[in-house]
Amino acid sequence: MDIPIKLTIMAVLWAGGFIVAKVISPQAGPFTITFLRFAAVTVFLGGIIYIQKDHPVFKPVHWGYALGAAILGVLSYNYFFMVGIRLVDAGRGSVIISTVPVAVAMFSHFFQREKISPLKAAAFIVSMVGACIVIGHGRWELIVGGQTGRGELYFVLCVLCAAAFALFSKAMLKDLSPMVTMAFVSGVGAAFSVIPAAVEIKSMPIPWGSFTFLSGLMYLAIGPSVIAVIFYYQAMNKIGAARASQYMNLIPVFAIILGMVFLGERVTASLLVGGGLVTLGLYLAHA
Repeated sequence: MDIPIKLTIMAVLWAGGFIVAKVISPQAGPFTITFLRFAAVTVFLGGIIYIQKDHPVFKPVHWGYALGAAILGVLSYNYFFMVGIRLVDAGRGSVIISTVPVAVAMFSHFFQREKISPLKAAAFIVSMVGACIVIGHGRWELIVGGQTGRGELYFVLCVLCAAAFALFSKAMLKDLSPMVTMAFVSGVGAAFSVIPAAVEIKSMPIPWGSFTFLSGLMYLAIGPSVIAVIFYYQAMNKIGAARASQYMNLIPVFAIILGMVFLGERVTASLLVGGGLVTLGLYLAHA
């Protein structure tokens, strides 16, 4: 399969995750879904690693990085995501989440002293302006006055957690393969979500009899978390990170389209304008 096709499938799978999460999030608690999803991810990736006979050597420092990545990128991110997706349209949430590269660049600049070119700085500003338009529904007074919706704020927290997760993962990738890193962090994250999930299940049991829930859960575990990740890292090895990451600009586009088709979501002017600016900014950042 050609790399462009794989990257397009990757974008569709990640976009579909917003739609599926919107559907199943009311059926179980956020920690419950997180535990089930990442326990399955750990099993799937662990099986692939075993078949490939990859024998990673874990250092003590890896456990520290995995702990930080799991708490922020698995436990916290998915809690905010699952709660936020109940309150915000999937398309709108995807546009906010697509600003993660901007947050990663800012974190890298301030905490790791990585330089940012004037073009990238301008691109990031364009993206953030677009995100603010989406978050405030085109009304700047809502943002200035701190009157944005709770759902949008949850997604902003998702962005911050994802950026921190990226930095922890980046440190691990110096010694471990992407697949081993993902499996390692997923396993630690699933372990940390056991107790809060057990508490949730007492008041909100797992709907084992719901085909929609189980199929949606398997989609989240296999589609965005396994197949999309594998395709992305394969593309990075072939065409480089910069070119591969440009396809991430398609995620909010596909999410908005899928939200219209499957959820009947309405596309507003603020979503189109803000989403367009975010996409333009991200494209310029990787130009």
